[in-house]
Amino acid sequence: MDLEALALLIDERVRVPAADRTDGRLFAVRHDRIPAVGVLPGSPGADVPALPDNCLAVYGRGDDDDDPDGGGACGAVVLHLLAEGDTRTLPQKVTPPAGLAAIALASGVWAAPLDDSGPTPSRHPQRRRAHLTVIVGAEAGRDAVDVSVLRYGDARPTVLRGGVGVVHQRLLRCWARRPDAPGTAQANHRAA
Repeated sequence: MDLEALALLIDERVRVPAADRTDGRLFAVRHDRIPAVGVLPGSPGADVPALPDNCLAVYGRGDDDDDPDGGGACGAVVLHLLAEGDTRTLPQKVTPPAGLAAIALASGVWAAPLDDSGPTPSRHPQRRRAHLTVIVGAEAGRDAVDVSVLRYGDARPTVLRGGVGVVHQRLLRCWARRPDAPGTAQANHRAA
């Protein structure tokens, strides 16, 4: 799975203007098949199956959308809202369910140049409001790979890998708590 393409797709759906100071939102990301009904999902007039209130469908493009069975289904990324709240503590409060493609955290943030000896981003003199979407998933046989999409206002997104900081570390630990994470079965066996 191409996590950069997935991160951009999710960011398009969940981002809010950088000036809006909304709570962080943590999503479970699943790949689902949604029945097609004659028009491209997401287009005007599309008749798409209803999703629960805590879900958003984000339609994918590319090879995942091919329907090998000819049953008229399209590939979709479905986001299930797991929790909302303070972005710094949100990943500590959630254990993601099994069977996910990734988890995604969306939030308004302060962004500033990195300076180990300087003030935090929220106090830095060159700080700017931004919107950040971070996903953590598996890619190319590696687990717990992170990709971030950073947006200032309506500017083009910047895609980043290898995040740092407390929220990043907590999001990685959150991903590792899912029941089907590599090594989880061994840890559960030892605890029994």
